[in-house]
Order: sequence, then structure tokens, then C-alpha cells
Amino acid sequence: MDILPESAYFPALDKCLNGESLLISWKTAFNGLSSSGSLVPEDSSLERFLSDPSSTSALSRPFIAFTPPSQQSGFAFGTRTAAINVAPDVSGKYDISQIREDSLWLSKECNINEVGALRVVLLEWQTRPATQLLSGFSEVEVASVQDAAGESALGSSIFLPNPSILSLPPDQQNDTAGSKSVENRRLRLLNLYLSERRYILKVSESLIRAGLSDPGAIASPISKGKGKEREDTNRVGRIGRTILNARIFGGEAGRSGKPFLIECIEALQDRVMGLENGSGWFKDEGGRLDVEADWGKNQILEMIHIMQIMFLLLDSQSDITLSSVALAWLSLMSKYAFFDRLEPPYPSIYPFIQPLQSLTSLVSLIILKLPLVLDHLIGEAGQPALVSSGSPEAAPYIINPSAISEMQNFLTIAASSCLTTASPAVFAWSIILQTMREVVRIRKEARELHQSQRAAHSYSEAESTGTEAGASSVTEPGSGEMSPRRHSIGSDISSEPGMYDEILEDLMKSTALDEDPIAYLAKSAVNGNSVFEVIQRLATEFCVPRCAGVGGEDGLHMRIVLLHLVRASLEWVEYGPEVLLAALSLVQGGGGYWEFVDAPAVPARLDPAHVFLTNQLLCEKLLDAAIYRFPYEPIPFLKLFQALSSSWLSEPVDDQGALSIIPKLEKISTFTQVLPPNFTSYELAHEEDGRNMVQLTRNLSLFGWRDGQQASLRNREALMETNGVGGSDIPAGTPGIILFESRPMVAIWNHKYSALKYIGKVLESTLMDSGVVENATGTGLDEDVIGDMVGLITMLLTSSTKAAQIRDDVTSAPEAARRVLEDASDGLERNRDVIAIIFDLFEEELQERQLHPGMDRSMGLLVNCLHFTYALIPVLPGRVWAFLARSGLLRIDGRGGKLAAVVAGTEMVSGRYEVLTGCIRIFDSLVEDAVTHSISRKGSSRAVARFSSPTAMATGVSEKVMKDILLAFARTVVDVFESSPAWKFAVLAERLEIGTNIVSIMNKIMCYSYSIDDSLDLNSKVTCVLAPTAKFLSEVFLSASPNDNAIRPILQIFCEGVATPNSTLFLHTLHSWTAQVQATLKFSTTLIHVGRMLRLPTPHLEKQLFKTSPLLARLYAAHETYRLPVVALFESLVVSAAASEQEPPSLLGHLGPETAKNFLSVLSNLGKPIDDDELDIQIWNFLSAVVSSRQQWLSIYLLTGNTPRGSLATGEDKSQPKAPRGEPLLAVALNSLVEIESLPPRRALAMLEFVALAEDYWPWAMADMHKHPKFVNAISDFIGNLDTRAPTTGNANKIRMASFIAEILAMYLHHSRQLGDISPVKTVMPKLEYFIKNAISALSYNLSLHSNLRKNFEMKFPNANLLNFKRTQLQRRYFGFDYFYDLDMATKLLRFESAWNGIKNDGLYYDVMQANINLSVVEAQVFLLHSWKFLAIELCSGLAKDPNLQKAMAKVIVDCLRANASADLPENVFARLTYVRADFAFVLMQRLAEVHSTQPEVRAVLGAVWETIRTSNTNFQLALSSGNATYYRSLLKILFLALKAHMEHGTAVAAAPASKLSEAPSRTPPPSAQFILEILDLTVARGFRDLASAVHEHPADSSPEDIALVTGILQTSLRIPGLEAIHPPLCQQIATQGTARVATTLFSWSDRLAIDRDPIYGELSILFLLELSSVPLIAEQLATGNILSQLANANLMAYIRKGIGPFDDPPRLHAIWARGVLSLLLNLLEAMGPSIAPEIALFLNQFPNQLSAAVSSWGSGPSLPPPPTTKTPALKKNQQSTEPNPPQTTHRGITLSMAIEAHSLALLSHILNTFSTLPSTPTAVPALKLNRAALAEGLEVFLSHRRVLAAKIVPITPGDVELASTPGAGGQGSLLEARVVREMVEARELLLGGGEGGGL
Repeated sequence: MDILPESAYFPALDKCLNGESLLISWKTAFNGLSSSGSLVPEDSSLERFLSDPSSTSALSRPFIAFTPPSQQSGFAFGTRTAAINVAPDVSGKYDISQIREDSLWLSKECNINEVGALRVVLLEWQTRPATQLLSGFSEVEVASVQDAAGESALGSSIFLPNPSILSLPPDQQNDTAGSKSVENRRLRLLNLYLSERRYILKVSESLIRAGLSDPGAIASPISKGKGKEREDTNRVGRIGRTILNARIFGGEAGRSGKPFLIECIEALQDRVMGLENGSGWFKDEGGRLDVEADWGKNQILEMIHIMQIMFLLLDSQSDITLSSVALAWLSLMSKYAFFDRLEPPYPSIYPFIQPLQSLTSLVSLIILKLPLVLDHLIGEAGQPALVSSGSPEAAPYIINPSAISEMQNFLTIAASSCLTTASPAVFAWSIILQTMREVVRIRKEARELHQSQRAAHSYSEAESTGTEAGASSVTEPGSGEMSPRRHSIGSDISSEPGMYDEILEDLMKSTALDEDPIAYLAKSAVNGNSVFEVIQRLATEFCVPRCAGVGGEDGLHMRIVLLHLVRASLEWVEYGPEVLLAALSLVQGGGGYWEFVDAPAVPARLDPAHVFLTNQLLCEKLLDAAIYRFPYEPIPFLKLFQALSSSWLSEPVDDQGALSIIPKLEKISTFTQVLPPNFTSYELAHEEDGRNMVQLTRNLSLFGWRDGQQASLRNREALMETNGVGGSDIPAGTPGIILFESRPMVAIWNHKYSALKYIGKVLESTLMDSGVVENATGTGLDEDVIGDMVGLITMLLTSSTKAAQIRDDVTSAPEAARRVLEDASDGLERNRDVIAIIFDLFEEELQERQLHPGMDRSMGLLVNCLHFTYALIPVLPGRVWAFLARSGLLRIDGRGGKLAAVVAGTEMVSGRYEVLTGCIRIFDSLVEDAVTHSISRKGSSRAVARFSSPTAMATGVSEKVMKDILLAFARTVVDVFESSPAWKFAVLAERLEIGTNIVSIMNKIMCYSYSIDDSLDLNSKVTCVLAPTAKFLSEVFLSASPNDNAIRPILQIFCEGVATPNSTLFLHTLHSWTAQVQATLKFSTTLIHVGRMLRLPTPHLEKQLFKTSPLLARLYAAHETYRLPVVALFESLVVSAAASEQEPPSLLGHLGPETAKNFLSVLSNLGKPIDDDELDIQIWNFLSAVVSSRQQWLSIYLLTGNTPRGSLATGEDKSQPKAPRGEPLLAVALNSLVEIESLPPRRALAMLEFVALAEDYWPWAMADMHKHPKFVNAISDFIGNLDTRAPTTGNANKIRMASFIAEILAMYLHHSRQLGDISPVKTVMPKLEYFIKNAISALSYNLSLHSNLRKNFEMKFPNANLLNFKRTQLQRRYFGFDYFYDLDMATKLLRFESAWNGIKNDGLYYDVMQANINLSVVEAQVFLLHSWKFLAIELCSGLAKDPNLQKAMAKVIVDCLRANASADLPENVFARLTYVRADFAFVLMQRLAEVHSTQPEVRAVLGAVWETIRTSNTNFQLALSSGNATYYRSLLKILFLALKAHMEHGTAVAAAPASKLSEAPSRTPPPSAQFILEILDLTVARGFRDLASAVHEHPADSSPEDIALVTGILQTSLRIPGLEAIHPPLCQQIATQGTARVATTLFSWSDRLAIDRDPIYGELSILFLLELSSVPLIAEQLATGNILSQLANANLMAYIRKGIGPFDDPPRLHAIWARGVLSLLLNLLEAMGPSIAPEIALFLNQFPNQLSAAVSSWGSGPSLPPPPTTKTPALKKNQQSTEPNPPQTTHRGITLSMAIEAHSLALLSHILNTFSTLPSTPTAVPALKLNRAALAEGLEVFLSHRRVLAAKIVPITPGDVELASTPGAGGQGSLLEARVVREMVEARELLLGGGEGGGL
């Protein structure tokens, strides 16, 4: 087994040591099976491990899982550890020589094979970090945890597993687990070896149980090979059946040739001997007491587990036990006295003695197979005859005389020794022998009667004969008759009676007793050992999960086995208290009411109540007898019916869903009672029978008046005998029997009545204000009986509810329960029902407990009333709400508060908290009811009647009262939560249950309140009834001020979690322990998330949790079930701390280096070794949070595997902890994602998110990606093969994966580009077709689905809205059917309406599920768009050299625009998406414009963008008014760039200045000319008008950039080659829209619209007019429109008339003059010619000061510091010799606008002078008041001193700055300098008359 080749059981050693594979321990396998049951994932590591041949070999022989060493095992060990297979590790992560040494030592010490020892050693090495975590705390950690959790939290060994660590020297605290100590390490090896031995037994037991759960699938020897094997989905069961068929049932014998049960018994023998002899370990050192104690404990536990396996197998067998097995077992038990007097050698063993003895009793009983043997003896029809197949040992023991004789001897010895543990087997054996004797006698008489031809009649008489003397010594049967089934005893077996004759004769002869040996056995069991008490003890103390860890189903099997014993005993014993209590305990199982409430559904064959009810003998002997004695003896009746009502699943129900047991209660035919003292109203009847039969002569009342009533005794009796009380009487003439003639007489009447009705009346009579009393008992009822009556009604209500829940029937539960309540209320007053009576009883008892605390009275009545209240909530919640509103239980509005008094005065004294537990349960149920019916109640205004309709869940109280009740409960449970750690608890399970329930309820309230509906107003949600309670909890637990009272219990529970017990036996206690810790972890996580959602100041809880980080890290290692919630809590802490503006606490700093190293080591195992996907995903989510949440040091640790301090430490520095084992987690993710195709999508998503965030926040981590080239190839290939067309959850996950991959690739390409490597672009680009085709496409949003769903939902639920169920950020959402809308919450609140579920998947539930899936896909597509944008922009870095990439990006732009144009999605939902697409397209278009792409695809963008603008049906006016201006503005920017691409595609005409546009050669109009005209009409002619109007009407909402954009579109459009043909219609458009007039008006108002004294609108309007004037026709329009006069009259021009320069404030005025007005004049001159020359001259002469300033600005002026910019260029050689004197240094500087002004004035002057000499000039042109000579001189001086000129040039505008930063041609100077010089040169030439200067 252990020496097989590499397998899932034992992978290759090198893989185990490098972390590639992790060994699965048997403990891990057992925990995995316990958590998953039969739902082990297919092909998971756990399934592969369990299915491995090595594992199945071990599991089929779990008693000898570790075989002794052999030559073969030694060779296998040497091969595995050879250097060729595993090399020494230079990093020190493992020491292969140490591993070899430890393996050989363990093999020798434990006598196990070397490979098995090696596996144990590897398991120890593998779990060493977790062991180090759990070994103790450092001093710093203790101080931190104690500061947060309290001084006492770590004060005992319960909370500090190894307190001695506190005393370790500092140099040893890094080795807290003693991993370097040989002795400590080997102690751990021995403990791990013992653990593996225990847990392999538990795994084998679990698999056998699973395999036996479907007996039909087991290939027994009889059925093997018959039939076709059916499809198996239960993988655990399949593995179990493999083991059973191959080893246990497969021929019955294994490799040893012995039956499996014999091996079990031999293994048990070995353990007993091991317990006696000790381990023998460390014998050279004299042994160790602690080791021997662990050894002894392990032996006892293994004995228990072996017997559990034996019981499972024996219980599943349908054959009588073989002789060899029975004799071997009884021989062993006889040798050790059935373990009855076992003295444990060590105190640690004491807790396990009782389970060992209990299992001994049960196995000893079941090995006798009592029911099968009795059926065989009696000859039950259908039972096959037993045939011996060989030796006597292989025959069933019942047909082996020698076996029977030996068994008799063994059991007689046990009986004579009065061994309690053997008493059930002794009693069963006596029944077998007595039945055998009875069968022999009856068949002998039958043969004699047959000879006289009177067989049938004689056979009937034989049944009425008495028992033999031997049987009567125990007790005589009540009727002296045999069981009715004995009628079947016949002559079908002719030879066996002789054999049994001989057996019985031998027994009688061989006995040494002085009496009948059979009777002796029975008396010894019944009288000597009180076997019925033993049965009762077994049922209540062992066969329940809570007490001994026996699994739920195992306990049921055991109780049924014992119930068969009780049933068989009823043939020979009479009805009595012992028998009844035994049967009752077997049906109930010792569990309380809450265990029944929590119990899962079980098959009928495993339900003891069902077995009882379907057995005729049990019902006749016990149930009918209890009914017969009721109500004279009420307790047996009430207890039995309470227990039997639990058969709610197995028993059928009627049409109303009522349990089948209810008719038994409604139709009782006898009434037994004590008659009144002087009762005489009867007469004798049928005196000849001698049976004291009587008959009533007048009505007999069942109830009488209390003594306090005003009536004489005689009158009261007369009234009782005649009229009765409340109509409850027995009518005259009713026959009966006087059972006891002595006074008071007891009689039984043949009276039919309803027990429920009678119980209701009895309960009424017990009220303090009741005037009547029941007469049946004669002494009155005590509180226990009253409590049992309430308990019976409670059980009936609960059973009805649970049965309906199993059937998923929401209506039958209230109907069936209402039937019970109505029947119980039938005999009550008109205005009273049983509910009101029980509530009144509760109030009376509560008041009594408050007045007299600490009394010795039973709490049963009070507790049962609480149970009734709980059971009533699902049926009639309104009655409970109304009762609590008026009850004194809770403190509401300053009154009440009796619960606190009862708990403090009584329960805290006794240490039992049944009342508190009941109230907590009621609180939980009320929370559920308040939420579940929150919508249905809004639609119901009906008042609550006595028993209202079950569908009317109105409470009868206001919502405020409900809130007050819930708040009062919350205050109470919070007080309990805060104070209960200091209370005394008599039962550990009760403390755990109270803590778990309180925390779970609080977590539920917070989740219900904050998990749905984004509204922060809790009162507006559908769960508004919880609003005050949720706010109260937030105030308590999320306060920023210190509140240790509320937080300390949370942290103390975490401390307890670290000390979670490690047991294979007390599993229910372990489950309760872990459940409390898990619930607290989840609650803490919820609180942190709520605090972040509400944006509260950092809660004190969060600070304390950070302090206890070392404790949480240890909690992760303490138990497998804690891992997921611990990681979730860490994630919430990190994310919440990062949301704060302050620097978040350092998680690594709180953990400490050693704890952090060990924690990350165990964390790096992820979900391994059993492939826990949920844990795996949660860990990656936590890691993603760390790297993205300002946890710098921990992030470095995660990404590099070293702490920052450790990275700096030298190799000799031993004080720093070593790096965690394995690779850094980033490398783990990269390596894992190489197999991305085979990874589960959610796990791959989590890893991709971690990688993307790590590279985003820590760019240096990109270096790791370059070390993993396979990763980039894998994700690229994944994208290249991706197909996500179908809108499914799986494709949503794939799309999201693609988005993360896009982000990763973008960062990868960016990093590669920074390194100078552009080759990855060429590699990746061919794989990106998926993004190009799918990332921009229209979303898969199903508009009809969502609109119809919304409409249908609002129609069916007018009081709710779909968004009420929208998930919030409280919990992480995953793509799928529950993604957007919380389907579970919706179902909880809406299932009352049949339209929700519908029929055949046509309900609203199905529609919401489809909507969630659709929104999952849509959300993934949105993520994909953002990520593709990121990647595409990065790809644009190589646009200039890649025409194909230019084409691809152009296609992306077009796709973006078309997607926006065709989108028909709701604007309020997806408006942001259109902005993203538009911005994406704009950025890409910018990049294409920067590289001046000439691809046809780029020019095609113009048509797409115009189509998008046109179909949007909007303009600037609508965009500004609707808040959609950003999107419209983006479209116009794209339009501008698209027009620019068309402009640049032409010839140099596009670059000609505006003044020479008319000189452009005429071209054929391009195809786009017509829609360019449309563009100019909408965006320019109308757009400018809209913008100007908006500036006047809404200046705050207007942006000057919009006008600049419109001007740019106009300018670019006019420069597109070949568009001269559109000038006439364009002119018409401008005229029609009045655009020029609007621009002129805007200019005239620009001084008033100035922004911070900046007349920006003046500049924009004049530039717009300038562009318009570049079109000759429009220029003529402007001229004829008196444009110059309008400009001259503008207020802005008055400032210019004063004379301004570029350095005057505001500087924009000079730009308006130089760049706008003067250029406009030139365009007008060009268009109009000489005809406008006089007007222009007059216009200019209106600004003499400005003309003078233009000249003087080139002369001397105030001093100016040297400009900070410009590098002085080298002057040309031919200019150096003729350089005049340099100008004065006081000049303020030269700007481009000055040069433009000089050039424009020179050109205007030149043109005007020219026109003045032309004869065609209509009028004389006035001389221009410009000093041309002075201006020419100033220009000449500066042009002669280029170096000084360069130093004087100053950039003013942003455009100037950009030109100044751009080098000029040849690297000489800047573009700004070149432009200034060119303008100056041309101006000088014009002024000097040296040329045309560019001319006209």
C-alpha cells in the first residue's frame, strides 16, 4: 500500500518539497468529507486521493494502514529519497538528510514501513508553519492581543496553546515550534502518526457509511453480476462501495483469508493489548508519561472507531451473523468483561470511557441480530431458510448448536457478573432462547393436534396457553397470549425443531445454576442490571450527536436497534414505567425541542417514531395503554404523543397537510378518571361478567368549580353531575368499568372525545382567573403536566410546519396547524382560544418567576410556553407580535423587562439558560417573519381574527410597535453578548449555542438591512422594520469611540477559536465550537463592510481587529473551517483601512515578521491540498486588496517573498525570518495562469485581478512577467481563441477575464517599450482580433426582458420595486443568476405570490434570474470596453510605423461611433458608457492625427462621426440644457479631427493662410462636400448661435472651449481642398441663421461677459468672424452688413483706442486687435477690393493711439529682465560685419502678436496706398496715421541684432509657449523665433517697399 509508485496518495518527493504538490493527510481528507458530504467535486484532488489504489488499499484495511517494514519498502524508500529524485535545497527551505533521518527513526520506533514513515515526516514538514503559528505568541503579540481582547483573554491554557513561549529567550522565539529541536520534532511526528491512524479509521467509516447509504448499489455476493450498474452521481458513495465490494462484501474475506468483521475484532484486541502494554516509545530513555497518555488515548479512540465501523457493517447486513464472528466478539468481550469495569490508566482517557462502553453494548446487541433471529425462529413468511455453506464457523450462529452453547456460556458469565454493558445483549439472548423454547413447544403441540384432525382449532387454543415456568419468573404477560404474529409458526421447517430441542436440552443439562438458565438471564438483565434504564441511558446520552459525537444517522440506527429490543421484550414483559420510558427515550433520542427544530429530514426507515407507529405490537402495548390510562395518568400519554409527533416526514398527511397522528388525538374512545368522593350516579351492568361494569345514570362533568366559588360542596357536585362546566361532560348511559373500588374510585368510560379539545379546556382551568378545575386526576395537575400539554400542542404545530417546509408547501403548514389550534380551542369560551390561554399561562408564570426568583420549581411550563410562541410564529405571527407588544417579557417604553429578571434571578444561578435560549430563538424567528412578510403585509389591512387565513400575515400591530419589539430584543441580546463571557454555564453546548445564535442574528439583521437597495435611508427599504435595530447595532459595534464591552466578546471568541479541540469523537461539540467562531468572523466582516459603506469614521472595532491580527492569523491555522471567513475578514480590514484618508495601519507591522512568514506560508497553499475553490478565490481576493490598498510592506512581501527588512539583511543576519516556502505569490499566479484554459473561470478571474492590480500599483513587478514568457503567450492564445457570443454566465466570466488580460497586456507592452523592446507588440497584435471585434460592439442588454420584467413586477407587487432587491457592496458579487438582484432575498419576500415561482419556469423568479445573467454579461462587456481602451491607447505608441495598426485603430473609432449611434439602451443606465466610447474614439483619433495618418480608413471616420451626431438629434442648445454637453462636445472634437484628416490629405492649399484662400486653385468637389455643408450648417451656423445664446442666458454653464471648437471646425472645413463649390450655399446658411450678426453681438457684449477681467468671448467672436471672412462671399456679406461700424462701436474697442500692448492687462486685448481685427480687415480688403479701402482707412484712423503704440513698441521702453527662455542662435556670418548698434536694453520684450500686428499694419498700409493710386477706387483713401518709417526702423534694428532679438522674444499665449519649446529647422532656435522673424522680415519689406510681402 505504502510502497506503490507515485500517486495522488503520495506524489513524487521533489514535487512535495517544492510546493508543486501537497500531501493530503487523513485528517484533511476527513474534514473535506465532513464539509462536502457526498458532493465532492468531480476530478478534485480529494476524489483522486480517495480513489487512488494506495488509498483504497489503506481504507479497506484501516486497522493496519501502516504495514511493518520490509525489504521492498526499504528499496522504495531509497528510491524516493535518492539524490537523482530530490536534490538538496541550497535555500534552506528543507533538509533532505534530516527528512531521511527522521523517516528511518519513525519507522524503527513505530515499526512501520519506511515509505509510510516518510509520508508522515513530510506531513509534519508540510504543516510546520501552521504548527509554529499555533505554538504560542511572542511577548509583543501577547501585549497587543491582551490590549484588544482584555487581560484575561490569554490568561489560561485554553486560549494560549503553549504559554511557555512567553518565557522563551529572545533568540529562540523565532523557532517557537521547536522545529529545529530534534526531540520536539519527533514528538510531533509521533503525534501525527497517531492522528493519521485515527483519521484513516474515520475516513473509512465515512466512506463505508456513504457506500451503505444506497444498499441497492452494493454488489452483495447474491446480487453480484446481476443487472446493469446504474449511473452514479454520489462520488463518495461510489468510492465507499468500491471499498465494500472489493474488500468487505467481495467474497467476505480479504488477503488474510478472514472475514472483515473478524479483522475488526482482532484489531480491537490489538488496541486493548496496546493499552495494557504501552507504546514502548522512548524506552531507552525510560519512557515519557505524556507520550504514554497520548498513546493510551489514541488506543481508546481507535477502539471506539473500530466498533463504529463494526456497527455500521452489522446494521447493514440482512443476514444473521456468522458463528465465527459472534463467537470471536463474545470471546473478546468476555475476556475483558465487556469493558464494564475498565479502569483508565490516564485521566485524559476518562471522557472516552462512556462512549466505549456504550458502543460495546450496542455492538454486542446488534451482533445477535435479534429481529432476524426471531423471524427465523418463528418462521416468518418470506424469510429464506438458513443453510450452512461449509464449516460450522461459516454458518449463521442460530443454526450452529456449538456456537449457541458457547454464546450461552459467555452471556451467562456476563449475567452472573452483572455487567451493565452486557445487559442489552443478555436480555436479547434471553428473548431468543425463550422464543426458541416457545416455538419448540408450540410446534410440538401443533404436530399432536394435526394427528387428531383438529390442527387449526388446537393451534388457536395453543396461543391462549400460559407461558412456561421459566418465563413467568420474570413477569407474566398481561393476557397470557402469544404475539399475533406467532400464528405463522407452522410446519414449513421440519428438521429444525429437533435441533432446537437438543439445544434447549443441552442448555438445561449444562447449566450450573439452580434455576432456569433462560429465566436467569432475563432476571439478571431486567432486575439485576435494570436493562430498560440502560437502554434509556444509551438513547439519551449516547445515541445523540451532541453527547458523544455519534453521527446523526448512526444514532438513529442505534436507537432503532434498541427499539427492536424493546419491541421484542413486549412479548414477555408488561406495560410499566421502565418500559415506557425506554421506548420514549428511543423515539425522542434525548434531544430537546431545539434539536428537533434543527433536525434535518431523514428517510422513514431511519425515523424511530415512524418505526414505532408502524409496528402493531409497540402501538398496542404502549401507545394504546397510554391512551387507555389517559387522563388519569397524563404524563405517559403526553410524552408519547409528543415524541411520536416528530414523525412529520415519514408519516403521510391528509389533504389539509395534517399529520396522521392527529386523528388519533381527535378520536379517543376511553376516558379514565378519579370519580368524585361521593359519586353515586351509576348503576351496575352485566354483572354476570364479573368485570365491575357500570353505566352512568346522569351526565358526568369532567370539570368542577374551584373551592373559592360561592356554592356548597353538595351543590357543586350536583351541578357537576348534571349540567357540567362549559359543556364538557360524559353523557348519561355511558358504559364503563370501575378499576379501583376503594374511594376515591377510578373508572374508565367508553367515551369518545378529542384529546386536544380536552387539553385546551384543562389549560383554561389552570389559569388563576378560572373558576373550574379538572376532575380526572382527583389531585389536580402540577406544572410539569401543564407544561407537557403545552409541549404537545407545540410539537404538533412544529411538525406541521416542518413537514410543509420539506414539501415546499407554504400554505399547508398554517392550515394543518390551524386545525390543531381550532380543535384545542373548541371547548373554550367564545372569546378565548388556546393561544390566548397559553399566553396567559406564560404571563402568570413569568410574573411568579420575577416575584420569587431562584425557586426550586421546574422551569418546564415557562420553557414550553416559549416553545409554543416560537412554533406559532410561522403559523400566526400576528398573534405573537400582538402578545409581545403587551407582554412584560421585554422592556419596551420603560415597562416590562421580566426576561432580564428571570435570567439574572434563576438561570444565572443554576447555569442553565433554557428561557434565554428560547427568547433568542423567538427573536431570530421574528426577524425572519418581519422581513419575509414585509411586502405582503403592506398589501394587507385585515385585522387579525381568532384564526385568520393563513395567507393573511398582518400582525395586528403597527410597524412602529414591531420596530420597538425588535429593538427591545436587540438590546437584550447585546447585553447578554457583552456580559455572558463571565457567566456560569453548566453545559458547554448551551454556551456555544447562545453565542452562535446571538452573533448569527445580529449578522442577519445587518445583512438584511444593508445587503440590498443602495439607499442609505434604511426606512425607505423593504426591510425598514429592521432599521432601528440595525442602527442600534451600528452604534454599538461601529462606534469610533472605545467600546470594549461590545468588542471584547468578539475577540474572546477568536481566542477560543485558536484553542479549537481536535477530536475524532465529539464531533457535534466540535461543530458547535467552530460554528460560533465562524459566525463571529462573518459578523465582524459584515460590520467592517457596513462601516465602509456608511463612510463612518474608523470604528474602534477595526482598530482592535488590526491589533489582534496575530490572533486571526493563528485562527486561520486552527481549523479548516475558519480559513475562508478569516481571509474574508482580513480583506475587509485592508479595504476599509485604505478607504480612510489617513495612512492605514500596516497589517505586516501588526503581524510581525515571524508570524507573517508563517501565515503567508500557510496562505500560499491556497485551496490546496483538496482544491477548495472558494478558499482559493477568497485568498486571491485578499491578495488583490493588499496590493491595491496602501499596504506597502506586505505587498512587497507578497510579490518578492521577502520582508523589506529581510531583503536588506545580510546573509549572516539570523534574526530575520526566512522567506515563506515556495515561490512568491505573484509567480504562483503567473505559473498557474499558464494553464488558463483549464482553470475554473472564477479562480482564473481572481488570479488575473491580482496580477493586474499588482502590476498597476507596483510597476517594478512587471519584471517578473518578463521571466514568465509562457504566461504572456498563454493569455494571448486565450484571447485569440475566445468566443463569447452566447449571453451566458460562463461567457460573462470569460469576457471579464479578457478585460483583465487587456489591462495586463497594456502594462506589459508599456514596460517593454520603456525597456526599448517593441517586439511584444508584433507578437501580441495578431491575437487581439477578439478585442477589435467585440470590445466595442453593442452591449447584450436585453431591453425587452428588463422592461417587461419591470412592468410585470410592478403590476404584481405595487408596494415594491425591483431596485429594492439590488445588491449593494456589502458582499462581493459574482456573475451569474444572483448577480445584480438578490434572488434569495426576493424569493424570501415575494414567494407568497404565486406569480413569483410560476409554473414550469415561467414565473418572475425565472425572469429575474435571466435578468441577472444578462446584466452579468453587460457588466463584463463594460469592463472589457474600459480595458480595451487602456490597451488600445498603449498600442498607439507604435502608430507612426504601422499602417495596419492605424487601420485597426480607425476601425475601433468607427465601431465606437456606430455603437453609440445604434444604441437603444436606457440613457439613465448607460449614458456613461456612451461617454466612454466617445472619449475612447477621441483619444484614438488624436493619436492618429498626431502621426498624420493618410489611411483611407482614417478619412472614413468623418462619415461615421457625422452619422452619430446626426442620429443623436441634438445640438448645443439641447446638450447644454440636458446636461449632455460633455458627450456632444466629444463628438465635435472627433469631428474636428476627422475634418483635419481630410484637410491634410490634400495639397499645400490646406496650409495657405486665410488671406490667400481665394488663390487656391479650383478643384473638383470631394464626395464629402455635401455632408460637410450639413456639418457647417448644424455645428457652425446653428451651433454658434446656440452657444452665443447660452453665454448670455447661462454664462455659468457655458464654456469658451465650445466656441473655439466650432471655430476650429469651420476653419478646418474651409481648408479642405475642393470645397469652393459649397461657398454660395454656406453663405446662404450663415445669412439665414444670422450667424455673423450673433458673432458681432457677442463681440459687442464681450466686455460684460469677461471672466476674471478676461474678454475671452471678444477674442473668440472676432476669430470666428475672421474665419467667416475667409470666404469671399461671406466677407462681402459682412462688409455690406456694416461690420466695421459695429465693431468700432463695441465697448471693447474703446480700450483699444487708448493704445494697448501685449504686456498690458488684460493681454488678450492686444491679441484681439493684432490677430483678429487686423486680419479681418485684410480679408475684407481681399474680398471687396478698392471699394472698401476708404472705409478701412477711416476705421484704422479711429485708433491713432493704438497705431502709435504699435510703432513705439519696437523702440526703447522700460527695462525688462532677460527672458528666461530661448537659446540664442548663431548668427549668419554675412550679418556680423554690417550689424548696427544694438537697441537699448530697457525694451520690455517682443511677442509674436507684436510681430503679427506689425506685419498686418504694414500690409494694410501697403494695400491702402496701392488702392489710393488706382483709378478704380471710388473715393479717395485717407492717409493712414501710421509712422511707417519709424516702424521700419524699429524692425530693422532688431532684425540686425538677431542674438538680442532672440533674447527679447517672450511667449505669452499657450500657443507661444508650445512654439517656444519646439526646436526650429536645423535645430537653430525655436519655432516661435522663426515665426517672429518671418513676420518682422515681411513687415520690413512691405514698409520699405522692397516687395509685396506676401501681397494680396
